[in-house]
Amino acid sequence: MKRLKRGFLFVAGGALLAALLGQAPVLAQVPVVDSANLTQAREIAASTNNILTQEQGILKQTTATLNAVTGDRTSIAQGSLAQMALGGGFSMAQAPSLGSVMSGGALSFAGLGGNSQDIISSLINGLQLVKSISGIIDGQTTTGDQAYMNSLNTSATVAGLIVSMQGVLAARGAAFTAGGSSIGSAPDLKGSVDQNTQAQIQTGQTVNELIGAVATTAAAANQANLDRLAIQSQAAAALVYKPAGQ
Repeated sequence: MKRLKRGFLFVAGGALLAALLGQAPVLAQVPVVDSANLTQAREIAASTNNILTQEQGILKQTTATLNAVTGDRTSIAQGSLAQMALGGGFSMAQAPSLGSVMSGGALSFAGLGGNSQDIISSLINGLQLVKSISGIIDGQTTTGDQAYMNSLNTSATVAGLIVSMQGVLAARGAAFTAGGSSIGSAPDLKGSVDQNTQAQIQTGQTVNELIGAVATTAAAANQANLDRLAIQSQAAAALVYKPAGQ
C-alpha cells in the first residue's frame, strides 16, 4: 500500500513538475475528411466555373456588339457610293449663271464641258444667225437687238449645259451601278448605317441636280417672255407720235 502511494505521488509530482516548467503533453493531429462538405465545395467550384464561362461569353458578345456600332467605316461608306450622284465631271453647280447672260452679260463657257464651246459655235454658225434684228451693227443697238442677243446667249448657254450633262451621264450611270452593287456588303451594323447615310446624301445631290436643271429650263422659258416684252415695247415706242424736230 505504501509503495502504491509512493508511485502515485511520483507520477503526480512529475506531471506537476512538467506543468510548472511550461511543457504541455503532445497531442497527435489526425486528418478528418467530411464527405458532405467536400461534395458541397465541389458543387460550388463547378458553379463558379460555369458562371465565369458564361461571363466570358457575355463579354465576348458585348465586345462584338460595341465593335459593330462604333469605329471608322470610311472605306465602306466611300468609294463608288460617294460617286453615284455626280460620278465626276460636270455638275449643275458649276454651270454659268443664266441671270448674268439674260441681263446682258457676255456668253460664258466657264464650268461647262471641254467640247461645249466647239459644239455651240458649230450650232450657231450652222444656223447662220444674224448679228442684230435692226441691222445696226456699229453704233447704238435697239431694245430688240439687245433682247435678241440675250436670247442668243441664253440659248447657247442652255445648249452648253445639255452637252455637258450628256457627257457625264454615262459616268454617272456606271457610278450608280457600282455603288448599288456594294450596298449590302457591310460586315456590321455601323457599316450598313453609314452606307445608308451615304446613299441618302447621294440622293440629295441627285435631287439638287434635278432642281438645277428645272431652274435652268424655267429661266430659259422666261427669257422668251422677256424677248416678247422687249419687242412689244420697241413697237410701242415706234408708234408714238413725235413732232418733227423732236
